[in-house]
Formats: sequence, C-alpha cells, structure tokens
Amino acid sequence: MKLATILVALMSITITSCKDMKDVDGDYEVTTVGSNDYSEYDITISIEMGEENKISGKSACNQYFGSFKNPEKNQIEMGMLAGTKMYCSDLDEIEKDYKNHLSKVASVEVTKTGILLMDKKGKVIIIAVKKEDI
Repeated sequence: MKLATILVALMSITITSCKDMKDVDGDYEVTTVGSNDYSEYDITISIEMGEENKISGKSACNQYFGSFKNPEKNQIEMGMLAGTKMYCSDLDEIEKDYKNHLSKVASVEVTKTGILLMDKKGKVIIIAVKKEDI
C-alpha cells in the first residue's frame, strides 16, 4: 500500500510538470541511458503524437520504429519495435542496453531542454535533449 501511495505521489508530480503530451512531439538526441553517458553515440528518438502515436529513431547503429499507447496524461505503453539489422560489433552492447531501457518506458516528463523517460517505478531511465530546429 505504501508503494502505491508513493507511486501516486510521484505520478502527481510528473503529471503536473508535463503540460501536455503534445509537448512531447519532436526529435531528440539521447544523452543518458540508465547510468551511462551515451551522448557520444548517435542515438535518437522521434516522437509523433496522433492517432497512431509513432516512435522512431536510431539506436547507435540501426534504425527502429514502432508505436505506443497513451492511456492517460503522461503514461506510455510501448508497443513492439521493429528495426534494421545492420551488424556493428562495436555498438552491439550499447544498442542492446538502449533498446532494453526503451522497452521499459512507462511515462514521460517534458523538461525545458528535452524529455525524461521513466520506468513503472518513476525512475528516470533515459534522458534526451530536443534537437534544435534547423
């Protein structure tokens, strides 16, 4: 019961800080995955809110794409992701780590510089900064 209360409190804080899921739309560069700084790798996320709620990007070597559900406020239910299958032995572990974390995303918080992707417990597992409009 205490865990449920804590989760509700964390969700309330997150929901009030996330103006609207439409604010999530855009292109982002991933800087942190778990406790790892991945800013030197070409990892990106593109989010398109709408009827299909699409997600796509690059996971260091391969392209990925899929969809997600947005049942309420800033909650996310990741769908199956598909992607290319290029072989990049030097980036294999980084890609696996990123995709593993991405599959665990349950909520999102919009920040001044980008987004925070969190797991079911409200722990930040991916940090991404919004790409500047060119």
